[in-house]
Amino acid sequence: MTNMAAVAKLAGVSRYTVSKVLNGMHVAEKTRRKVMEACEKLHYSRNLYATNLVRNESFTMGMVISQNFDSFFGEIIGAAEKEAHVNGYQLICQCSYGNAEEEAKIIRNFESLRICGIIAAPVVRNCRLEQWTSLEERVPVVNFDCYLNKDSNYVINDNQLSAALVTEHLLSTGRTPAYLGSVHPDTNLAIKNRKKGYVDTIKKHHLKPSLIPTSNSAQTADNQEFGYENLVAYLKESDVPEALFCATDRIAMGAIYALQERGLVVGKDVLVAGHDNLHFSGFMNPTLTTVAQPKQEMGTECVKSLLSLIRLKESKTERIQKVLKPELIVRQSTMFKSI
Repeated sequence: MTNMAAVAKLAGVSRYTVSKVLNGMHVAEKTRRKVMEACEKLHYSRNLYATNLVRNESFTMGMVISQNFDSFFGEIIGAAEKEAHVNGYQLICQCSYGNAEEEAKIIRNFESLRICGIIAAPVVRNCRLEQWTSLEERVPVVNFDCYLNKDSNYVINDNQLSAALVTEHLLSTGRTPAYLGSVHPDTNLAIKNRKKGYVDTIKKHHLKPSLIPTSNSAQTADNQEFGYENLVAYLKESDVPEALFCATDRIAMGAIYALQERGLVVGKDVLVAGHDNLHFSGFMNPTLTTVAQPKQEMGTECVKSLLSLIRLKESKTERIQKVLKPELIVRQSTMFKSI
């Protein structure tokens, strides 16, 4: 079996030099290149987990996401991986699929691997707040997308501003929008702030908020079926809204299908906007007005924040709470143009 001694022999350096290279310590570039070439020829890679156990120090970060079916998390993961690698760290990402028990299992596995910290989009349905409170006493944790505890460390989008931007845009067309919210309860502070942004903006204009019920779907995620089923049920009992703000782009996609089934022209008869600026939103018919969360920046800042917490791990009072600015993107679904 290939080991560090074999790599050292092939590269013509000491075992200590190989160790320095693999641990990211400074050596001459020529030496580093020889060691890496030897590793490649011998198909040698360091056992990071064993190294973590022996040194009681880790260069591995854990990341927990709550879903993996759209590009939102993918872009954040990609940016986080790049930032971790630049700083000499590895990133392991696992998905809880919105299941609190699976999330707890992932966290236990991460801790057994002696990871240096965790970046997490926590489960909000049947959430285990005490789990996270306890974890944050043992391991540096940075939340993104949403957070459960106001005292947690987080890097999030300004969701209240996002909703205000969309609502103001729809009001500027002379129409009063209804709001189709999320499957998630108010324990999801990101969704809670989106709803608050809509309600506060409507009230600021001395209008009455119109909240479409979200109990007419068996879906457990903010997807197309959730948007479609809830809007179909609403339209059976209520008038078609002049405009519609949906909590996510996927919800908006389902809502648009429900409206088009009734022969309505979206962007003309009814204006529709979403949230997140997922990849498909610019390729729908009509293209979807939405709010872009700064996903690349979010991934990068999560890693930078975690590194700061690792360096300050003796300080239990240190908190990192970053709120990033969204961008409104206006497209055909609120500004109809014939093609």
